[in-house]
Amino acid sequence: MMRVAMVMGVMLIATPMLADTKIPVSPAGDITVESPPAGAANLIVNGDFEAANEAGDGPAHWQGIDGLVFHWIKDEDASHGRVLRIETDVSQSAAYAWWIKRFVEHASLDAAPQKISDKGYGSIGGLDGGFYLSDLIPIKEGAAYKVYVDAKGPRAKVFAFGYVKPVALSFGDEEPAVQEQFRKARGEPMKTPEGRPIHYYRRYLYRRWFTVGGSDEWKTYTHHDPMHPTGRELTQDVRYLRIMLYPYWPADTYWFDNVRVIEVPNDAKQGKPEADAADIEEGKVVK
Repeated sequence: MMRVAMVMGVMLIATPMLADTKIPVSPAGDITVESPPAGAANLIVNGDFEAANEAGDGPAHWQGIDGLVFHWIKDEDASHGRVLRIETDVSQSAAYAWWIKRFVEHASLDAAPQKISDKGYGSIGGLDGGFYLSDLIPIKEGAAYKVYVDAKGPRAKVFAFGYVKPVALSFGDEEPAVQEQFRKARGEPMKTPEGRPIHYYRRYLYRRWFTVGGSDEWKTYTHHDPMHPTGRELTQDVRYLRIMLYPYWPADTYWFDNVRVIEVPNDAKQGKPEADAADIEEGKVVK
């Protein structure tokens, strides 16, 4: 569904939410509640959100915190320590205006505006979704992985993106509409010298998601089948993964903690398909 919104006097046509894209997923309706194997090494750095970044205003090795949509807080359950709270019931126009001040003009987190609640389609949940990215994780050729996430609140999605080359970690890095606003705020050209629009492209070659949440209590979620990021013809050069927590609708409040990426045995049933079949599953090239 195409969505249109006015931001700072500019009409935006939001790109379709990632939740609407046709990508591989666990069996329909399947939500897997399962703890990771005991003693398994977690490949993601600071997956429990406990370590602070250099500024001390957000978790290290994760996208920046804005204090409006994304909050780094101590959970009421002391056993969880620091967690990530994402509020998608925030007006998109208010969020965009603040993100420019916070991430382009480098405003302090203390200057975050008071929340303007919006439970409708003009909210972050109704338009962009509450994207939250991890840093890159180097992976092995031919290896299989499972992702585990603690969550509570309404159902949300967790994405794994695969990259051929390293990419920098920055706020909204895979969000073209957000990056367009940032480029405008920085006064960067929006067209080439030939007059063609400059587009911001997502750079991942591999992507897969699974569903988490749906409970008011903390639970650990994963996906039914292992991920094989290099097990498809068109993704064999993927060497890095990163995780995106992605709550969107309903426009509400979501909690996440203890993100784990675990290497697991390969699944023999998920063999490499022929090249002409690869683009219908994990190997579809995203341009």
